[in-house]
Amino acid sequence: MSKFTELNLAPALLQAVDALGYTDMTPIQAGALPLLLEGRDVLAQARTGSGKTGAFLLPILDRVQTRQATCQALVLAPTRELAKQVGEQAQIVGADAGMRTAVVYGGTAYGPQLRAFREGAHLVVGTPGRILDHLLKRNLSLHDVQLLVFDEADRMLSMGFYPDMRAIRRYLPSRPVQGCMFSATFPSHVLRLA
Repeated sequence: MSKFTELNLAPALLQAVDALGYTDMTPIQAGALPLLLEGRDVLAQARTGSGKTGAFLLPILDRVQTRQATCQALVLAPTRELAKQVGEQAQIVGADAGMRTAVVYGGTAYGPQLRAFREGAHLVVGTPGRILDHLLKRNLSLHDVQLLVFDEADRMLSMGFYPDMRAIRRYLPSRPVQGCMFSATFPSHVLRLA
């Protein structure tokens, strides 16, 4: 499978594919997209620049109910730079469908982040520390989250975010949440955790 049209995507997803400038699926997209669209958990490894972000953003767009003004998907990233990059791609993906994205990370003012939550961000992208901070202050609820993504999971662990990642888990709903971990590399200790 190499073409997005082979996936029988909804029109909104095909528009998002066009907006991102994709023509054919990359190997990571061809491997991960069908599984994620089926609602399965995924652990995926592919080099930087291989299309991993599109591989998880398209299923998020497919799952989000834009009429429901709550956080329905959460993407954790190890750095503010990666969080911003994922947020920019998410805004492109979700623009036509009305999916709202909030990007949150430390070292910046809370005001814009709080405003994005109040406006009903469907997707929240952020660093574990700032996400946990908002959860502790009850600024953010994960009650309606359906999909949780760990982007560059190995880097989050190597940067010491494991305690924050475990703490965030306490705020997830008790029902099953689809999970996926994406990274350029997965050392053996990450595979054991997964």
